[in-house]
Amino acid sequence: MLPPDFQDLIACVPQGVMRLGADLRVEWLEPGFTAKTGVALKVGDSVLSALESGRGRDDLERALREGRSHSGHVITVGLKQTRIQARPCRPGMPPGAWLLFESSGADDDVAFSQALQEIAREVGETLDVDSVCKAAVLAVVRCAQVRRAEVFLAEDGQAPRRVAVSDLANTETPDDALDQHADSFEAALVTRQPQIGVQRGVGDSAGSIFAAVPLLSQKRALGLLVLYKEQGRSFSLRELELWSAAAGQVAVSVQNARLLREAQAALRVREEFMSIASHELKTPLTPLKLTLYSMERRIAQGLPVELSSVIKSKRQVERLAGLVNDLLDVSRLELGRLSLQPAPLEMGHLVAEVVDQFRHAFARPFSLVVPREHIWVRGDRDRLEQVLVNLLENANKYSPAGESIGVEVESLAGQARIHVKDQGIGVPASDQARLFERFYRAANSSHRHFGGLGLGLFISDSIARLHGGALSMASAEGQGSTFTLSLPRMPVGEVRRLPRRVLLLDEDPKQEAAAERVLCAEGFEVLTANGGVEALRRASVLPVDLVLLSSSVPPTHLGIFLAAFAELPRARPIPIVLAGATRPAWAQPDTAVCARPYHGAELLAAVHALIGPREEGSYSGEPSGVTLAAPTPSLEPLAALPAASQLHS
Repeated sequence: MLPPDFQDLIACVPQGVMRLGADLRVEWLEPGFTAKTGVALKVGDSVLSALESGRGRDDLERALREGRSHSGHVITVGLKQTRIQARPCRPGMPPGAWLLFESSGADDDVAFSQALQEIAREVGETLDVDSVCKAAVLAVVRCAQVRRAEVFLAEDGQAPRRVAVSDLANTETPDDALDQHADSFEAALVTRQPQIGVQRGVGDSAGSIFAAVPLLSQKRALGLLVLYKEQGRSFSLRELELWSAAAGQVAVSVQNARLLREAQAALRVREEFMSIASHELKTPLTPLKLTLYSMERRIAQGLPVELSSVIKSKRQVERLAGLVNDLLDVSRLELGRLSLQPAPLEMGHLVAEVVDQFRHAFARPFSLVVPREHIWVRGDRDRLEQVLVNLLENANKYSPAGESIGVEVESLAGQARIHVKDQGIGVPASDQARLFERFYRAANSSHRHFGGLGLGLFISDSIARLHGGALSMASAEGQGSTFTLSLPRMPVGEVRRLPRRVLLLDEDPKQEAAAERVLCAEGFEVLTANGGVEALRRASVLPVDLVLLSSSVPPTHLGIFLAAFAELPRARPIPIVLAGATRPAWAQPDTAVCARPYHGAELLAAVHALIGPREEGSYSGEPSGVTLAAPTPSLEPLAALPAASQLHS
């Protein structure tokens, strides 16, 4: 006989109890059953009508009809996960069964709150990414009815990578099994919504139900929190809400840990940079200061200042200016303020100029190979020269003394490529991926042995990208390096519209003006040498297609012209037309000649005989009617013109 207050005791128990008949319909419900369980049933209803279809409901129905005891999980029509225990009625009693309903999987608010607090406490105790993920999976499996939890992180567009796992069942999931639900992972990352799927079993294993919950931080998916249950036990909506909230906490912690890691890395880079920068700035400052003190003392004593001291001081000032300019360029790049002044540029000519500068500055051989055709790009001359200078300086810095440095200009269909090859120390494979990063230096290039701030390649790569090109590298440690600058070539239609250039030297201003009018009317750009040597240098930033030279120019003027012109670097030989009544004794027999005073038709015929007329729809980029020498590594004076010393003899 039950005590009369037994019902009061049942009301305090969180589980709900009911009795079923043989037809699986409700015969009795304890008072408050719906309030306790959230399952809306009344006497006469079929218990199956309150449950979602699935393996859990099928197992329960089979056990009830067979009169067996049963314990398992089901999903209610309210999408809550519930644990049900079934016991058949005793023999002699009306047929049926007793059912005990209890909440499962942290569906209730108390478990929900406790789980979030536990997870927040665990992940809040560390700011290391891996430690955060490990703490998260341990907290999850302690707070939820899951057998396994995993955290996957996605970085820089790469596939999610598993960084932490906790397995309550103490069983390992094969690595290749992860590929079976990669689509669900991708869907969770793309839609930023939890995805439920099934992982097939291995061997005799029944497999698992899994939920892939995205780790969202500021609406950005950082990775996934993946939870596994035994097959037949699904996830309720309330659980998915819980795990989404928990995943949000994990995501914030992961993001904070990443930010901390990046800040620490930035601090290390800054400290290393300050160390290198102070060393690099002191290196030229110290000898500059000593030299200036010495010069000051000599001036105070009335002694002359040695030219070598001035040259040394100037060199140190230039080095300081280079360091400061690199820092300014980095600042402009970061602010997006590094502007370009693009204009048509012939790369063979520019490369020849830069290589010529290095030949005069350094005691080592430099070889140059340039194709016969002109290679035009649209670029900022000063910035592209800066890139070439940086590549050659690096090649010179990291190569043994006396070793040759090779430069080759390559012509492709839509690209111009400049290769700078050295036989130096090379770059270790582990450093090559980061070599173009700001402040980065390869492990074998200590700043105490090789100066620099680690900015040159970063700036050069940025300039190449601003031109629509790229800077790449092929290297092996101890075997040298090849750096390649690739730039888009100008369209053929634009190249056809570029004027061809004639360099004119005539001692008679009237004759010079007459020849200039004829050539300009034909579309040529005419450069005159009477403006002086400096004018000739400034005007020669682009290649000259032909030289028109009066044969009666006084030897002194001709010598000055030849001396200046011979110093100008050229990538290719240049054809010559001599204007005059007779051929000078110093001229080669095959040199082209035209009459002077100039006659328009005859002058144009002589010019076109060497470089060909400009035809609409075709442009070869190289002279016709004259055989160009094969590309050579040297820049000799014009073979068709005499040396200045010959003219004075």
